[in-house]
Amino acid sequence: MATSGTGAGSAARQQLTTRAAAVGLLMRNTVNLGVALIALADPAAPGSRVGTWLLSALAVWSLIRVLTRSPQAVWLAMDYAFVLSVCLAIPVLAPAADFYTANTAPQAIAGTAVVSISVSVSAPVSVALTAGIAAAYAHGAAAVVGWENLSSVTALYYFVVQCATASIIRFMLLRAASVIDRARSEREEAEVARRVNDAVRDYEREQLALLHDTAASTLLMVGQGTTLPARRLAAQARRDLRLLGERARVVPSSPVEVVAALGECAAHLCTPVRFDGRDRLWLPGQSAGPVIAAAREAMTNVDRHAHATLLRVTVSDTCVRLVDDGVGFDVDAPRHGHGVDESIIGRMERAGGQARVTSGPDTGTVTELSWCPDPDTPLRSPTVDPDRLVERTRTRYGLALAAYALVNLAVSVPPAEAPLGILAAVGALASIPGILWQRWAFAWPAALAMLVVAIAQPALLPQDALIGYAHWAQGAVGWCVLPLLLALPNRTGVAMLVGYWVLNSAVVVVRDPSAAMFVNVGLGTASILAVQLFAFVFNGLMRDAAAVVEAETRAHRRLLTRDRISQALRTEYQRRYATIVDNVVPLLEALTRGDPVDADLQRRAQAECRRLRALFDQAGTFDHPLTQRIRPLIDAAEDRRLDVALELSGSLPDLDEDRVTEVLTTLAAVLELASTTVRMVLTGSDDGVEISIVIDIDTATGSDLSAGLDGAEVVVSGRELWCLLHTGAQRVTTSS
Repeated sequence: MATSGTGAGSAARQQLTTRAAAVGLLMRNTVNLGVALIALADPAAPGSRVGTWLLSALAVWSLIRVLTRSPQAVWLAMDYAFVLSVCLAIPVLAPAADFYTANTAPQAIAGTAVVSISVSVSAPVSVALTAGIAAAYAHGAAAVVGWENLSSVTALYYFVVQCATASIIRFMLLRAASVIDRARSEREEAEVARRVNDAVRDYEREQLALLHDTAASTLLMVGQGTTLPARRLAAQARRDLRLLGERARVVPSSPVEVVAALGECAAHLCTPVRFDGRDRLWLPGQSAGPVIAAAREAMTNVDRHAHATLLRVTVSDTCVRLVDDGVGFDVDAPRHGHGVDESIIGRMERAGGQARVTSGPDTGTVTELSWCPDPDTPLRSPTVDPDRLVERTRTRYGLALAAYALVNLAVSVPPAEAPLGILAAVGALASIPGILWQRWAFAWPAALAMLVVAIAQPALLPQDALIGYAHWAQGAVGWCVLPLLLALPNRTGVAMLVGYWVLNSAVVVVRDPSAAMFVNVGLGTASILAVQLFAFVFNGLMRDAAAVVEAETRAHRRLLTRDRISQALRTEYQRRYATIVDNVVPLLEALTRGDPVDADLQRRAQAECRRLRALFDQAGTFDHPLTQRIRPLIDAAEDRRLDVALELSGSLPDLDEDRVTEVLTTLAAVLELASTTVRMVLTGSDDGVEISIVIDIDTATGSDLSAGLDGAEVVVSGRELWCLLHTGAQRVTTSS
């Protein structure tokens, strides 16, 4: 089951789409509110009641939208209707014949609407909506200048540029997000698979440790003829049955009260036990289970081997300490059993905790079991941007902003002012090394150059040209500076953008302190500076989006991992351990009845105990790369209803990947020939690994076995085939 889909598989795309829509909504309605208020306050505005009512209604509606921020399509349709109304109302809002040569309320509202809609919706929809705005604007403008002069209305061309640029930016960001989503899905799938494999391996070890602590220990006592009171033996058998039954339920349990559980374990001991420390301690099931099981094994060891007069158990918030006054043992001496290494130390390590056993001859034994106070709390802060969402989207976004700045210069700078235009273009291009390679050495010199343009361009204009398109620095400087500020914190970048705007506006106001100039600066502030600020803030919002995406991904991964592990452990239990448990349950049930142990029961207990001990001894080799890769082949064979038996002998040496692959290729071919049974023995030595396989085959199959095994020699006797594989210093061969 893939991790992609409606969950975390499209989280980056969904987050960027949501953020873009939110920025577009705020940009559109903030600008509309500011422009409407400035137009209403303009003393030179036409005194049309229709225009006044329309702008008043737009201001109220925009304020409501800014406060509510509803993303529903019906509210976007209302925004769009207001924009169309303003465009159609050009004859009453801007009736001057040369209205298109200066910044006006309809132009500011329509231009901002084009940009905000283009970043919020898909390209086909934005093109259609932009065409509607352009058509309404053209209709309103034609009512003032006539259809024959409509080509002089520059705003219509700007709408095309704005729509194309905003749509390209949206496309680039969403395309990057889609690539990131796909990469994240593959990474998450691999991570979940790794965690499931680790969980299955830990579960296997835990099952073996549990069998060792319960059935194997009890059956060993019975098989050796240990004299125990029938009542105690029955109680211990009932405990074993209960624990084995609980472990069949592989779903992590609810919180467990540890002190009470330890008290129940102590009730089965002959050694006196004294509890100190906490009276009650609740732990999550995944932490409590290993702690209780390890403590139970430590208690059992004390009761059977220590000859102690007292076992003291101290429970704290993060540790269980067991101290006895028994005979002790040499912890550095080689140990042949599995109790301390697997059932205590290994069990706690698999659970993310730690077990420390200190002892010495005649000094007693101290066992300390410790765990993390909160296993769900990560040891370090999670990476906010593991898939480079911020870096990759910021790069594309920065390049798009730089490209828009250059396009804006190309369509607005007249040939006579080419030197200033070239200086501004060089300033915008200076952001490229920083955007691509984080080298911002050219940014500050470029910022100074843009400061010269912001001051010099309006200072050199004739006074009667300060209001209109001749003052191209009013909008172009901000767009050229914006890419240079992308590496700065939000507050610093906003302050610098505002500073450039204020400086440029101060020059024109000083030269022409008229009411018309103040209105022009106000409309520019609402429509140009506001859009530039939103464009800069959107760059900062990408980091927030990356954090949200990573949080959603972690939550999705936790749920998916939990479900996958639960399913895998159920399958693992049924496949490997249900039969083993079923073999020992009848013996334990016979012991629970309290009947005397007769010779037959003792003999059966010895046989099962030997089988379990052999399984424990082989468990250490199951982690070898060869056996790990053989197990899927065995699973596939068992899925074909083959009876497979695997035995391990000796210690398996290290093998390189090529040799393991060669062995598996031949082994898979042999298993494909099996009809009902497979007997396999792996024998390890310092020289290599020898695999002996005996299978039964169909008579018809046996006629062409050499071809099926890539020319290997085999021995066939009737319906049986014997194959011997060697891997070591030589290549894999098949011999008889």
